[in-house]
Amino acid sequence: MKRIFGILALVLLLGLTGCSGEETTEEFSVQTGKDAQTVAIQDDFTLSMRVPETLNPLRNRDASVDRILKLVFLPLIGQADNGKPASGVAQSWTLSPDGSTLSVVLQDNLNWQDGTPVTADDVVFSYQTIVNAPEDSVYKHVTDYVASCTKTGSKTLNIQFRRPFSGNLSALYFPIIPASYYQGAAETNDMQPMGNGPYRVESYTMASSLTLVANENYIKGAPNIKKIQVRITAGEDTDVFSLSQGILDAMVMDATEAGKYLTTEDQLKSYAFDSGIYDFVGFNFGRELFLDKNMRQAIAYAIPKDYIYESIYLQYAQMTNTPVSPQFWLYEENVVSYSYDPQMTETLLKNAGWADTNQDGVLERTQEDGSTQELRISILVNQENTARKQITATMKEELETVGFAVTIEEQTYKVYSEKLQSGDFDLVVGGWRMSEVLDLTPFFATGGAYNYIGYTNEEIDQLLTAAQQAIQEGEMLLAYSNLQKRLSEELPYISIAYRQDVLMVSEEVTGEIQPNRINVFQNMESWNIENGA
Repeated sequence: MKRIFGILALVLLLGLTGCSGEETTEEFSVQTGKDAQTVAIQDDFTLSMRVPETLNPLRNRDASVDRILKLVFLPLIGQADNGKPASGVAQSWTLSPDGSTLSVVLQDNLNWQDGTPVTADDVVFSYQTIVNAPEDSVYKHVTDYVASCTKTGSKTLNIQFRRPFSGNLSALYFPIIPASYYQGAAETNDMQPMGNGPYRVESYTMASSLTLVANENYIKGAPNIKKIQVRITAGEDTDVFSLSQGILDAMVMDATEAGKYLTTEDQLKSYAFDSGIYDFVGFNFGRELFLDKNMRQAIAYAIPKDYIYESIYLQYAQMTNTPVSPQFWLYEENVVSYSYDPQMTETLLKNAGWADTNQDGVLERTQEDGSTQELRISILVNQENTARKQITATMKEELETVGFAVTIEEQTYKVYSEKLQSGDFDLVVGGWRMSEVLDLTPFFATGGAYNYIGYTNEEIDQLLTAAQQAIQEGEMLLAYSNLQKRLSEELPYISIAYRQDVLMVSEEVTGEIQPNRINVFQNMESWNIENGA
């Protein structure tokens, strides 16, 4: 694609190519006459990532690098848009009745870019590479679920799980690398990857750029876009400017932040997808006030979710009544919901004995010992998160309208985290980045690692265990349905939304552009560039 942009963009571009003194493959054509201050660049498609420590996907620790390497390597078991397991390197699999062992059959006609077949040896070697990878590598979590990987034939293997668990198959989304190529040659080949995906690495210039070209041996056929130039950039601010100037053809950003940087004149298309970030309002169960479910419900009815969706999330969110993403196949729609209804809030408070007897705008009630308790609460939020601060301000306004006295505790993330973990809060507006491997136990189980709200419920504990232990599809649907219904009734959290990210793409790009949180460039082999070179 030919792009024309000004001197400012050229200065940035020269900065992106690094200062190593090495020549790059870019060709610059300086225009003359009235266009003397512009530069033309001819490229197929341009993306970005941070400086890679390695291009071995199983040893890599950087999310932006992993995003690019997904174009080069296929996972053992993929994931569909709704989170269900889908074919990848594996063609089919069978789970043992007790859920402890998975027998896997690999695709028969899947080859590496050099034409050699993908075998069970490669899968076993890949798992061992993860075992020996740094603790903060992208796929290290696989070892939390998989105990061993054993070859049973050239195209078959057994995976032994550490325990039967409903999310085990989701944990098998990890790239497979060729054993014969990497074994004993990590130092030399880690920066010269050999893959099986739609693209292969043609060249890498240290701290400058990575060039991908179409893999002619790809199982689905060579992709339509034949070349991808990946620029090494310093961070998102640089990427945003580069995208707006036409230097980059695509990037991912927080949906609610996109409007701050990009305008309608930038000629970009946006594709929203589930970011995996779950926003909620949490109650501190160490406060007697919130042990009363009616009080929790009263607050829930005072939150204007439609307004939050339109004015705070700017429609880039999926509103939810449960802690499971509406995009996920285990999401249960038929649960108790709390639509905005301040009259219901007032009714619940009145029934609980709250009244503004002294006409000062704040509700109070008489305690058993004869003392007066005022309805005063504080809401904890971290100051770095714009959307959550806006939600908190909206809650304050709505709750004060119905008789609460509300104080906002806006803290730095460090202080916010300390207060959350120590239980020093009344309400908290927060969020979790949920794993692709669904497990709500750490958040809701008695003594759970992330159960900072101090919630305890024996029935919920049993439902969480049932959801963990369900291994067949029907069992999982039933278990997670029961769990979500009960959580919505109990209301330990007020579920707000799953926020969305957006994939911003140049308007010349067409095709099945369907990003998801696990692979924003899925189906990229079917993308096209209109009027491209």
